[in-house]
Amino acid sequence: MSPEGSGSSTPTKTRVRVLVADDSRVIRKAVTKILGDRFDVVEAEDGEDCWTRLEPDDQIEVLITDIDMPRLDGYGLICRVRAAEEGRIRDLPVIVITGAQDDLTRERAFACGATDFITKPIDGVQLLSRARAHAKIDQARRLLSEETETAAQTGASDGITGLHSRRYLLERGAQDFTAARRHERELSIIRMDVDQFADIVANHGEAVAQQVLRFVGQALKRTARTEDTLARLIDSEFAILAPATGRMDAAVLCERVRAAVSQRTFNEGGVDLPLTVSLGLATQRRDPTDTFEELLHTASQRLTLAKAQGGNRLGVGYEDQLTAPEEAVMEQPDLERAIEMLVAGDGGKLIPYLPDLVQKVMPLIEFGHRNLDFGSAFDLDALKKRLSRLK
Repeated sequence: MSPEGSGSSTPTKTRVRVLVADDSRVIRKAVTKILGDRFDVVEAEDGEDCWTRLEPDDQIEVLITDIDMPRLDGYGLICRVRAAEEGRIRDLPVIVITGAQDDLTRERAFACGATDFITKPIDGVQLLSRARAHAKIDQARRLLSEETETAAQTGASDGITGLHSRRYLLERGAQDFTAARRHERELSIIRMDVDQFADIVANHGEAVAQQVLRFVGQALKRTARTEDTLARLIDSEFAILAPATGRMDAAVLCERVRAAVSQRTFNEGGVDLPLTVSLGLATQRRDPTDTFEELLHTASQRLTLAKAQGGNRLGVGYEDQLTAPEEAVMEQPDLERAIEMLVAGDGGKLIPYLPDLVQKVMPLIEFGHRNLDFGSAFDLDALKKRLSRLK
């Protein structure tokens, strides 16, 4: 079959559409033979061809890709998918099929955002079961997404969580963005997503999924400040618009939100679920953009980095200082590791965790102030008050 072909000559609307990208015609035909009885299979001969077919086709529910391909390889394709602005593309299940069996290939694929990994020679039963499972998850996610989008178009608030809608956030964000630029003030936007939410929908149903969204919404309300604007964007994505807030203060807020969700177990209707969230942060003066929507997109890219590394973390966005995407997110270091990072010139990565780190050395600072006389210019009380506001 040519790349233009399909796995069935008479696909119906009820058949799930799968896009297969591989520069080997033999592999494409093998995948089509395995899936063709149950799926509408569309073929692409490399990453660029795959992207060209994926963008306009909103019926594609699973992407299967090789790694080594001309023009655009599998890594680049996955990264492009995960950075897409459209949710249907960004959240698409991606199954990697490759002849490489080394751990590095697998780790890099998952770091880019792959959903699943199968090695060649292809096990037909395994591929069919994986494709069916991921298609089911994508269908459940799309159903919830459609309901969210309908609600967002008809009002200023989200009907499930009671938070503001995406429409309201974009309007308010544009206003605050213009005001912050005019008065040279800080403005931060935080984009947040519930980790493994598609699995929750598939395994526990839409009713439980909506309860999870309410649970997370309540955590946001408890943690955010009065001046912050909270919104549910789409699916399991939320946003916090933080006016007059710089990078460090916003990063501290992110960590507080992350902890507020992960430290409480969801328990509703007999279902116990440990929940975590991933976050992406962008700040207007630190990340210059021309519009609020561009700033929101920057936060989305950093959220994608955090999710690609396993979730339950903050994408802080020091891309220009890093050599690999996976280094853009990190967990809080201990004091010894923090000092090593400072000496190595990586102090920028510590900014989200500075309040906690400084708090840990406060007893030493107080002892030094009493015994070494730092002088009247050193205001210990002011430092304590500042830390208490950031904690």
